Amino acid sequence: MLRILLAEDDANHATLARQTLEEDGHVITVAKDGRQALDAMGRQPFDLVLLDMRLPVMDGREFIDRVRGMPVRYADIPIVVLTGYGLRQHLDFFRRFGVHDYLAKPYDCDELTAIVRSYDHS
Repeated sequence: MLRILLAEDDANHATLARQTLEEDGHVITVAKDGRQALDAMGRQPFDLVLLDMRLPVMDGREFIDRVRGMPVRYADIPIVVLTGYGLRQHLDFFRRFGVHDYLAKPYDCDELTAIVRSYDHS
C-alpha cells in the first residue's frame, strides 16, 4: 500500500485514477492544482506523486522543480507524470529532475496500476 498524491485538475481523470488505485489498496489524496499539491506535501507524508503536467496555479514543471529543491524527505520522491500534451518536449527536463515514468493520456488503468505497483516495495 502506498500513500499517493494525485495532482490532477480534470475531475474525470482524477476520479478514474483514484478509484483504480484505491481498489488496488492505495491511499489517494487528490490535489486540483500545483499549489494544493505542494501544500499537501507539507502536511502529510507521501510515497509517490502522480502529476499532471498541465495544472492551474502552478504547472508540473514548476512543481517538480520545487519538490526537487525540498529537504531530503521529498527531494527523491518518485514522480510519475501524466500528460495528454506530448512528452518529447519534456524528456530532457524529466531526465534532469529524476522523473523516470510517465503515461500519455488517455492511459489504460492496468498500465497505471502496473507502474504504481513497481514503486510498492512493502
